[in-house]
Amino acid sequence: MRGWTAGPLVLVAAVAMAFACGGSGTGGGGGHGGGGPPQDRAWVRFGNLAPDAPALDVCVSPMGKGSWGTPLLGGSAPDGGLTFPSMSRVTYIDAGWLDFRAVARGSDCSTPVGADLTAQQLNEHGTYTITAVGLLNPGLTSAGPYRLQQYIEHEEAGDAGMARMRFINVSPNAPPVWDGVSDGGTWVQQFTDAEMPFRKNASGVGVVDGYQDMTPDPALPLSVRATRPQETPDLYRAPVDLRAGVTTAVWLVGLVGGTGDQALGYFVCDETPAADGGTTSCHRE
Repeated sequence: MRGWTAGPLVLVAAVAMAFACGGSGTGGGGGHGGGGPPQDRAWVRFGNLAPDAPALDVCVSPMGKGSWGTPLLGGSAPDGGLTFPSMSRVTYIDAGWLDFRAVARGSDCSTPVGADLTAQQLNEHGTYTITAVGLLNPGLTSAGPYRLQQYIEHEEAGDAGMARMRFINVSPNAPPVWDGVSDGGTWVQQFTDAEMPFRKNASGVGVVDGYQDMTPDPALPLSVRATRPQETPDLYRAPVDLRAGVTTAVWLVGLVGGTGDQALGYFVCDETPAADGGTTSCHRE
């Protein structure tokens, strides 16, 4: 279900892309010999949340080596690449210090889309999102520029009987935002203790890396507002299904003033990786 906006808005895509480690071991999306996900590898989900980026694939190299190998996303995304907005399944890759490069679907690793993401330390059994965010062609606007961005994921679920939510602002031209609940135009509940500029998570007491435990709600009427939310109108509002025992990532994507596929909205993903291939379930709200 799509929500409503205070005006036309453009959607910024964060692409979560699956990859294998060229020159540093092989990635794989399946389980580990029938015994569940491998515990001696990094668990990575890739995304494309950059609204004007092409469909993306990804290449990986040991840090500073330039050993990119070949693009390895084809088996983890529809049509062999990640279109805006989309996320890959979880892929298990060799841990260590790594460089990442986004490339256009169907190309080789010699022509990057934007700058490489370098010197990233991924740990064994660590869980991560690496996604494209921002605008490749911001023109004369002050919108956030394109880049690959790493986010740490939390594998564990929330406390017993609770839902766990992570909120991230990846709308490149949105103002710093606050998330909460409005009722009849009145701001009645707030979930973050500080505004969230482009690329930032929610933060505050009880919020770690953007994650917070919340009471389950099948249709939480989640709103975002600009700074001084008690006095500003909703930029966007839509229901989000928060389920006990499930970690839900809510990405604010799109451009304020955008239309069509690039309208402002939520890209909502279940984050818990499945043992049988790390399936990712995401949808627009």
